[in-house]
This record gives sequence, C-alpha cells and structure tokens, in this order.
Amino acid sequence: MHLFIQIFIKGFTLKNKFLKITFIFFGVVLLLLFIRGPILQSFGVEPLICIRGEFPDIRIESCKNQSGLLPDGTPYPQPTNSNNPIPVIFDDDGSPDGIIALTYFLQNPNYDVKAVTISQGEAHPQVFAKHMAQLLGDLGRADIPVGYGRNTPLNGENAFPESWREGSDQLFGVPLDNNGIATTPRPATELILEILANSSQPVMMFISGPQTNLAEVLRINPEIQNKILCVYVMGGSVYVPGNINHDWPEINNTVAEWNIWVDPVAASEVFSSGLDLHLVPLDATNKITWTMKDIKKWKVDGHPEAIMARKFAEMVLGMNPQGKTYIWDLVAAVVATDPNLCKEIELALDVNVDPGSNQGQLILVNKPVNVWVCLEPDSNQIRARVAGIMGQ
Repeated sequence: MHLFIQIFIKGFTLKNKFLKITFIFFGVVLLLLFIRGPILQSFGVEPLICIRGEFPDIRIESCKNQSGLLPDGTPYPQPTNSNNPIPVIFDDDGSPDGIIALTYFLQNPNYDVKAVTISQGEAHPQVFAKHMAQLLGDLGRADIPVGYGRNTPLNGENAFPESWREGSDQLFGVPLDNNGIATTPRPATELILEILANSSQPVMMFISGPQTNLAEVLRINPEIQNKILCVYVMGGSVYVPGNINHDWPEINNTVAEWNIWVDPVAASEVFSSGLDLHLVPLDATNKITWTMKDIKKWKVDGHPEAIMARKFAEMVLGMNPQGKTYIWDLVAAVVATDPNLCKEIELALDVNVDPGSNQGQLILVNKPVNVWVCLEPDSNQIRARVAGIMGQ
C-alpha cells in the first residue's frame, strides 16, 4: 500500500500539470488492481495482472509468470490401479496439511497405507493419535493402525509454539462425524518395527514432521532399514531462508525449517543413515500456493477422503485473508508418488545440531551425496494431479 501513497504524493507535488495527472492516474490504476486481486482470489479467481518490485522500480506483468497461478500444458496421465501397490508408513506431526497429504495417499491407487504414526511436532502425539484413529474410522479405514511417538525430541527442548499444539489437540476446530470405529493407538516405534518386519516387500516411509520416530526405530534395530524402500521428507530449507522466525518472531532462527529444527538430532541421524532419502524442502513447497479455485475441484460428492481433504483445506484457506495458502505436506506427497513432477538433484547435506540461532540449518558439506532434493516442482502438473486424484 505504501507504493500507492508514494505515487499519489509524488503526483500532487509535481509542478508540471501533465506529469501530475499522469502520476495520479497511474496510482489510481495500481490501487484498483491491488484491490481487485484479493477480492477475486477470495472467490477462487486469479487476477491476470500482477505488480512486481518496489517504487520507483516497479513493473506490471502477466500473473502467468508467477509460479503455479495458472494451469499450463497438458496434464500428465492420472495413475491407474496397480496390481502391486507400494506399502507406505505415513508419519506426521499432527498438522492440517499432513491430514490432506494422508488423504492423497489413501486415494492414490499405487500406494497402500499400512500405518499412520504421529510425532511430537505440531501435535501432542497421544492426543492427536486418538483424533487420527477416529478420522480413519470415519473414512472406513479402521484397518490402518495408528501409533504415537514420544512427547519430546531425542535431545533438547525445541518445540512448536504451545498455542499451535493446542490447536492440534482440538483438531483445528474441524468436526469429525464420529460414526466410524476407532482403533486404539499404539507406541509408534513398536508399530513401525512390526510393519517393516512383516512386510513382504520394502516399505516407503513418508515423513511430514520431525524424523523422531524413524530415528528411534533405527536406534532400536539398525538392520531394519533394509526393509525400507525409501524415505520422503517434507522439511528443511536449502537455498532459501527458513520459516521459524518468520512464523514465530520470538525464536531467533532465520535459517531452519520447523520439522528439522524441532528435532535436529533425529534429522541428522536419518540423513547419515544411508537410506534412500528424498527431501522436499521449502525451496519447493513455497513455490506452490493453493486457492479456493483449486479446492473446488476436490469433489464434495466423491470419495470420503476427498471430502475430508476439502474440509481441512477450506479451514486453512479461511484463516488466510489473501485467499491463497501453502499446503506443504501435500506438495511433498505428490512429489513422492511421481518423480516426473519434480526433477531431483543429489546433494551432500548435514544438519546443524548445535544449540543456537543456526540450529536445524541444512548445511552443504564436502562429503558423498546422501539426499535427493526436489527444488523446482512442476506446480501446474502437481495441481492437475491432485485435482484428478481428489476429483474421482
């Protein structure tokens, strides 16, 4: 808004009448565009014109140049039913975007969710595990067992803000039907070890929170990693700033991302484990925003998973006055299910575990590569894929 004020002030102070009228006119046009954009976005319509830069170095260009706003190209084919779906252990920290990501896996015919485990990130694990068990029961998926992790990180006292965790305790105000059978949650490490040991084929681990549960499993039985097909993690920031200080200024850390920072020791142990590790960091997830226009493609009369996903997506969007939001874990889930949607690069990464303002930072090191990293997701194809899966 300060841009428009500067233009108006400049216009009124000019002595040349023609320049004065030009500046004032230009300021009015920019103001109308600024107001029009958020109003349209609240109805799920994206503006065609976007304003870039700061006064006096501003430019007006098509919003098509902004990553992920408008669809482009022919969508990739949707996945078809597989005769041998990949088994998945879904490990989340009790977040709305984690629930949306879970429903995506439940709907994808090429993946078979064998268990859902809860870490101590945004959730108090034992509380949220009960919510998750009821949610799965309501979806008719009481066959999927639920596990709860420890209440603290492996080392230290890092934690999400308590007000956020209280929101997770209340399932963010989203009501469940409570008409399904809810199983009794079990300790996460016990459940993960059992699923891996009994699986006839290697299992994918998808982690959308801190890596505490997997790190504990590897401490208990290092050899069990031979039963893990790969690990996909939503977390970290490689070449972009972190989001901790941005989201919670009371914490002096501008370089780390929440999922890594909450338990950096666990992340460090997983990163050095030798597992086939794939990372979808903020570099990628922050390139895609979602609007009501996207969410409306998730059928309200379709499968219960899509209906559940839409409930949580609409709740998150309702908290954002700009009419758009990030759904970090969903982006990671889609990338995990199709490598064509984000070309990965191999990097050698370590985690700063030392207490201080840089704790949890991902560090490029001169060692053998250990992580496949998604940096440039195909936002249009990812949106199309989600619309296809959730629109069934």
